[in-house]
Amino acid sequence: MPLIPPRHSLLRSLLTALALPGIVAVLIGCVIVYSLVKEEYDELLDLSLSNKAQLLLQIRELSGTQANASFEETGLAPEERVRFWFLDADGVVTDRSALAEPLAFSTAELPPKRITSLNGFRVILLASDVVPGLRIVVAEPLVERNEALFDVMSAVVLGFFLLGGLSYAAAYLSVRRSAGMVTALSADIARKSEHDLSPISRKHAFAEIEPAINTLDRLLARLDTALEAERAFATNAAHELRTPVAIAMAQAQRLKAMARDPALAARAGEIETGLKRLVRLIERLLQMSRAQSGLGRNAPVTDIAPVIDMLLRELRGGVAEPDKLILQPTTAPWPCRLDPDALGIILNNLFDNALKHGSGPVTVNAATPGQIAIANECDRLSAAEVAMIKRRFGRRAPTTEGFGLGLTIVQELCSQSGCGFDIRSPRPGSDSGVLVTVTFPVECRDL
Repeated sequence: MPLIPPRHSLLRSLLTALALPGIVAVLIGCVIVYSLVKEEYDELLDLSLSNKAQLLLQIRELSGTQANASFEETGLAPEERVRFWFLDADGVVTDRSALAEPLAFSTAELPPKRITSLNGFRVILLASDVVPGLRIVVAEPLVERNEALFDVMSAVVLGFFLLGGLSYAAAYLSVRRSAGMVTALSADIARKSEHDLSPISRKHAFAEIEPAINTLDRLLARLDTALEAERAFATNAAHELRTPVAIAMAQAQRLKAMARDPALAARAGEIETGLKRLVRLIERLLQMSRAQSGLGRNAPVTDIAPVIDMLLRELRGGVAEPDKLILQPTTAPWPCRLDPDALGIILNNLFDNALKHGSGPVTVNAATPGQIAIANECDRLSAAEVAMIKRRFGRRAPTTEGFGLGLTIVQELCSQSGCGFDIRSPRPGSDSGVLVTVTFPVECRDL
C-alpha cells in the first residue's frame, strides 16, 4: 500500500506564513529602534556632559578654588550625579567632587576632548587653555540612560507584541472564517446526489473560486441531463414494452385455449408464464425509474393510515387462502410527509416478497403508529445472505423466483423519505423466519 503523504493544514500554513515574517520584522524593528534611541540619547548626554566639563573647568580657571555640582543635589539621586576630578600636569588628582571615588581608570585611556564609556560612566577629559597643566575628568553615570533605554525598548517590545497578537488573532479569525466557508461549501457540494443536481449555492463562495463553482455547475447540469435521459429511456422503454407484451400474452392465452394437442397447450402455457414474468419485470423497472427520480422526496403532509388500510384490503383480496395472512390494520391517523405512491410501492414489494418466499402465514402488523412490521416463516438467513438480498439484483439463489429489485426499490424510497428499514433473521422469539420493519420518521408522527 503506497504511503500517503501527510496533509498540510491551510490554517497552519497561512498562520506560519504570516507569523515568521512578523517575527523577523519585530526583531529588525527592535534593533533599529534600540540603535536610533541609543544614538540620539547618547548625543544629548554627551552634549550635556561636554557643557558641564567646560563649565566646571572655567569656574576653576576663574576662581582657582574647587567647584562643586550643588546644582544637581536637589534634582538627582546620588547615583545619578556627575563625578569630576581635577588633575595636575603629572596626572595627580588635586581636587574631586564629594561623590567621586578615587579615579578608577588611567588618564591614558581617555583621549582629550573625546567622550568614552568606562565602568558604567560616560567620561570626558578636558585640558585648560588658561592654567598650564590643569585638566578635568568628568564622568556622567549611565544609570538614567540605561533606564531610559530599557523603558523605551520595553514599550516598543510591548507594542510589537500587542500588534503581533492582535494581527495574529485577526488573521486566525479571518482564516478560520474562510476555512469555515470552504467547509460549508464542501458540505453543500456533498449533499448533491442523483436526486439533487441543482446549482451550488454561492452563499459560501469566494470570488476567487467562483470559476471552479461555475465549472461544477456545468458538470452537474450535464450529469442531470444524462440521468434524466437515462430515466426517460427506461420509463419509455418499459411503457412501450407493455403493449406488445400484452398482445403476445393474449395470443399465447388464445393459443393455449384453442390448442387440441396437450404438448402444444403446455408450450403455450410456458410462453404465458414467461410473459407474466416479463410483465412483473417491466413493473419493477418502472418502479425503479420512479424511485430514482425522487418520488419519496418533498411530499406534503398527508394521513397515510387510509392508504395502508386500503393496501391491506387489496392484499387480503389477492390471496386465495385467508389463513395465509394475519393482518393488523392501523389504529390511529398517521400524518406523514410520505408520498402515497411511494408508500404503495414500498408495501407492495414487501408484501410480494413475503408471500413469494414465505412458507407459512404472513403477518402484517400496522397497529403500532409509525411502524409497519411484516413477518414470514422461512429458513434462517445469515448476515451475508441478508446483505446480499439488499443489493441490486441480489438473490438468495439463482433459481429463486424474482429479479432482485424489490428490496433495492424499497431501500431507495425509504432513504429518500427518511424512513427506517430493517431486516432481521430469525424473527424475535423464533429460530427461523424473517422480520422486515419500516419505521417512519419521528417528526412525521408528531405532526
